[in-house]
Formats: sequence, structure tokens, C-alpha cells
Amino acid sequence: MNDFLKKNWFVVLMVCVFAGISIFYIYDTNKGKLKGKTVNGEDVVYSLTDQDVTASQFYDDLYTSNGQNAMIQLFEKAVVEAAVSTTDSIKDTAKAQTEAVIANFQNQYGSSYETYLNSALKETGFDDLETYMIFQQKLNQVSADYAKDHFDELKIRQISYILIQYENPDSPAKEATADEQARMKAVDDALVNGTTFADAAVQFSEDQSSAPNGGVLGVIDKNSSSLDSAFLETALALNEGEVSDWVHSDNFGYFRIMCTAATPEKLAADNAENDPYLQLTSQYDTTLSNQALWAKAQQVGFDFKGNTELEQQIRNALGVAEETPAETTEETSETTETKGNN
Repeated sequence: MNDFLKKNWFVVLMVCVFAGISIFYIYDTNKGKLKGKTVNGEDVVYSLTDQDVTASQFYDDLYTSNGQNAMIQLFEKAVVEAAVSTTDSIKDTAKAQTEAVIANFQNQYGSSYETYLNSALKETGFDDLETYMIFQQKLNQVSADYAKDHFDELKIRQISYILIQYENPDSPAKEATADEQARMKAVDDALVNGTTFADAAVQFSEDQSSAPNGGVLGVIDKNSSSLDSAFLETALALNEGEVSDWVHSDNFGYFRIMCTAATPEKLAADNAENDPYLQLTSQYDTTLSNQALWAKAQQVGFDFKGNTELEQQIRNALGVAEETPAETTEETSETTETKGNN
């Protein structure tokens, strides 16, 4: 499973780089229709952190950007910039990513690379690749924050595994062969005799992408659809420290899976030098960005100033359902409680 990411890292990177360029098609003829607060006689389209954006400012940006995509892009930018600060680490990573992308475009398109790169970049609503990379990192951080806040709901787990491959991968037997059983028994005996799961993975696992690292897969959740379905179902059912029985996968062979973290505390302790939620949302669950963006907008105080049509268009674009009265009441209660505790 890790092989795909490692062998096709550039494809994965470019998917992240130009994510969302063909997702949102929501521009409508709304100029003059959005009513709410006014400043100097102009309608205020939205406000964020006490800064009002008037209709003329909004539509100037709208028309000079990407037309039908611009509305959601402006919303994304406003929320992300208010939510995440641009750190030196983010800048350094963006610079490295930019250099890697340019190098690969040069390799693929030769002297014409700038034409192709600029064409792709234009669709994102950004004029500068490094600025876009910074934005993308910050958007990923918004998703990571959301994942952290919804740990139990997402069934987040940190997973390691040992793989015994089919004796005949091109035509695997429905039941484990004698050879496969012998290799699985070697793993079982090692674990029974006190060998740690990580050491057993190094010694016995036949997935060379993870075996050298003690069988570590990483942080996954219920939306990690790129994983084998039998593997995912078993992994999510494990409690912290548990090791599964052998799991038969139609695609790979036989897995033994260990859950090394199933609580926020253990996950944080195991990942003191990196953000495990960022690993999750950049590698195994890329589905959270829309819901995370909307939740973050509420958190940082994005105010549509009564522009219900604009709010509904953005909700539709993000696929965010209307809040029920119960959800709204619960959110308000939680916010009040948090403020009281502060």
C-alpha cells in the first residue's frame, strides 16, 4: 500500500497541488442581489475578524479571478488566512515543494514547461506557485485540526502491520497454502516468544515498503478508502495495543495488524516531532477539507451578514448540510462553555 505513494509521489503531489481546480462550479448572477449590512452605502458581502468586505471589493476580485470558481476560492482564502499563520516551517516546505514541482515540469515538458505550469496554476486562482503551496499547507492544517477535534467520530488509529504474501500472487489459493501457513506460523511463534511486533515486522513482513520501519503504516481513519477493505475494517476495530488475528486480503495476502495508538494522548506521545493529523489528512483521508473549512469558518467568525444566497451557494459547493436546531443549540452551548472556562 505504501508502494503506491512512494512510486507515484509526484502524481500524489500534483493531485494535492491542484486539488479543487475542477470541483466547484457555482458562480451565478448575484450582483445586486445580496442584501445585508452596508458600509458607505455599499452592501457588505461578508466580514471576518471585524473586517468588512463590500460588494464592489468582492465582485472586483470575483471577476478578475476564475469566474465560476472564484466565489469558493475567495471563501477558502479568507478562512485559511484567518485560521492559520504562515510560519517559517511552512515557507521552507513551500519552497522545497515548489522547486520539486518545477523540476518535474521541466523534466516532463522541457523548455515549454512554464506554459504548462502557468496554465495549471491559473486554474487554482493563484499567480505564484510558492504562494499556492503555502495556501495548500494551511488548508491541510485546517483539515488536520478538524480531524483532531473529531477523533472518536473518525475512529482514528495508528497502525502497524505484518504481511505474508501469496505463494502464487497471480493465482492465489482460496485457503492458505502449506507454505503460507508456515510463514505465518513463524510470525506467530516469534510474537509468542516475546519478539516485539516491530521487530517481527522487520524480520518477517514481506512488504518491503514498511518492514524496515517496523511495519508502520501510519495514521488512518474510517475514510481511508485507499486501503484494502478487509484490512481497514479490522484495523478500525482494534483497541490500543491489540494485535489482530490473520486477516485474509484478496489483493495482498495475509495481514496481522497492530493498533499502536487509539487515543489522542497516545497519538501525541508517539508523534512528538510531527503532526499525526496532518499525516492522516495528507495521505489517507483527503475527504475532510470541505467540512473542515466550513467548521473553521464558524470558528474564526466568518459572517455572511444576512447574505443567505451566498451562504447557501458556498454550503452547496462544499456539500455542507444545513444545521439542525439541535446541532446549533449544542454548538452554541459548547462555545459558551469554552468561553466560560477561559
